[in-house]
Amino acid sequence: MREIVKRFAEEGYMIDPEALALIASYPGPRDELVEGVIRGLDPTTLVVGAPDVERWTRWTDDVGGAGSLPKTPAPSRGGGSLPEASPPFSREIPPSPPSLRGGGDLLAGAFATAGAVGAPPSPPSELTTPQKASHPASAPVVELSPPPLRGGGGSLNLPATETGGGSFGLKDAPNPGPEGGSGVLRRSSPIPSGTEGSQVIGPGPVPGSAAPEELRLPGPPAPLEALRDITGRSTCVGEYQDFVRYFRDRYSRIREILAGRLNARPIESLGRGDLAGREISIIGMVMEVRTSAKGNRVVELEDPTGMVTAIFQKGVPGSEEVETLVSDEVVGVTGTTDGKGRFFAKALLRPDLQARSAAAFGEGGALLLSDVHVGSTYFMEDAWDRFIGWIRGEVEDPLGIASKVKYAVIAGDLVDGIGIYPGQEGDLAIKDIWEQYERAAELVAEIPDRISIVLSPGNHDVVRQAEPQPALPERLRPLFKKNVTFVGNPASFILGGVDWLVYHGRSIDDLVLKIPGLSYAEPEKAMVEMLKRRHLSPIYGNRVSIAPEEEDLLVIRRPPAVLHSGHVHTVGMARYKGVTAINSGTWQSQTDFQKKMNIQPTPAIVPYLDLSTMRARRLIFARTPRDDRSSEGPLPA
Repeated sequence: MREIVKRFAEEGYMIDPEALALIASYPGPRDELVEGVIRGLDPTTLVVGAPDVERWTRWTDDVGGAGSLPKTPAPSRGGGSLPEASPPFSREIPPSPPSLRGGGDLLAGAFATAGAVGAPPSPPSELTTPQKASHPASAPVVELSPPPLRGGGGSLNLPATETGGGSFGLKDAPNPGPEGGSGVLRRSSPIPSGTEGSQVIGPGPVPGSAAPEELRLPGPPAPLEALRDITGRSTCVGEYQDFVRYFRDRYSRIREILAGRLNARPIESLGRGDLAGREISIIGMVMEVRTSAKGNRVVELEDPTGMVTAIFQKGVPGSEEVETLVSDEVVGVTGTTDGKGRFFAKALLRPDLQARSAAAFGEGGALLLSDVHVGSTYFMEDAWDRFIGWIRGEVEDPLGIASKVKYAVIAGDLVDGIGIYPGQEGDLAIKDIWEQYERAAELVAEIPDRISIVLSPGNHDVVRQAEPQPALPERLRPLFKKNVTFVGNPASFILGGVDWLVYHGRSIDDLVLKIPGLSYAEPEKAMVEMLKRRHLSPIYGNRVSIAPEEEDLLVIRRPPAVLHSGHVHTVGMARYKGVTAINSGTWQSQTDFQKKMNIQPTPAIVPYLDLSTMRARRLIFARTPRDDRSSEGPLPA
């Protein structure tokens, strides 16, 4: 059974237990059956169900209906494709990947290791010994940070009026430019079937629907203003030109940022003899970085006009920045050319954030959560109960923080998922994906209705693995109460008067692997590297699958006030050039993989951010010897 689950996972699919049991009952060669089922799947399928197995051309001939398991009524749990999946796209890279110029060899770094667009991620960590239940604490431990420097649950049977939740898509708006701009939401689309009482916000009116100004939705207005989100906007199908457009869009958007800081020439002009010996600047995408026999760093750069080899001599001031270069990031380089295609670099410029004279401030308090992993055997439900008791005012709250909370933002992996990695079924307390979401909705529903909740997906959720990911499918949204708004991953929005950028954080795996000095113990440092590069996942083709959308939504075009991530199960906070970067940890105890890697997760710690002062606190709900004490610590600069 493990090999079957692994085979589907390799193709990016999860598998329903009923479908797995059907395959196990097949009297013929199971390998042949599995391959046949995979070939017959629609590219938008996320969870392989029993109907997908029974559709195989030889199933009826070999089984004849006998031995089939009872079919699940529609909508089946785990079967078929989900409505929020993006349009189908090819799972194969074209044999001759495009370059920024639209021909020839590409960006070697981008495609040399790239698999399929929808290829699955590397297996996440497996789960390990559960944490023993502990006695409820009277109150959470609160860790305070000093003030910042100003300059720097529902169920399927719930009534319609009690279920729902909002969602939003990317609004059509003028290009805000490299450093700013905003979008304004319009209430436009009618309430989808099955989500009565919910708030649905989309990019435009549906034919036959009421005009936006006439639309009246029950309940309070949406708590946020959407800026950028892939939900309902995916257009890629994985064709050759999709990749050309994707990399050109990434290059052009980051070049626009750099062009205001240096006067750059196109790379093709470096071959002119009259430029030999003159100091000039170029902007290019990194194809490859290597070290020469003499210890110099050799960087292959490309722009839409050509390619050049830039040589950074060892020991030159600023050469340490070259050590942190990664493939596919866009940088500016100043140096001299010999007129024969070689470029001797003197300085490296990244599209880093500009220093801001004042930090952004809003109103209200926000809780930052992620990686809840409901359905895992090792989900820390006792700690969650303490959290709920605190937020509902049922336990002592000497600082009065709970009453100030207006928002809760969940940055992905609400559930543990099905078929995410081989052998996962042995680590699950809930082995049905829909039952996981039912339970998760019940737990989220325990948060008071006065708190607006924003829910973004992660790599364990039932959306496509390729980033950017759309919001959770519409068929799941009725499980949740109407104070829940669904967004994609990543998503940027205005909440509480400040700009947020929420990204699950899967690229931290790649950044820790490639950039010296980064570690899972300090995820905030990897988040700062994203800000320096103005890209949430600069490395293409490693652990993160990236869909070649027409617009690269992973580019950080508008510097946020808050960058919120998760994924690595450790809490980290940093303030960088006016941005508060917070990784919100997990609600799952230490896994086997983390033990092997000597990674210590920090579970059941909830960052609280006072938006009026941008002051962060850690609320500790895990049982420790200091449960009744508070400690103060600095927020790293």
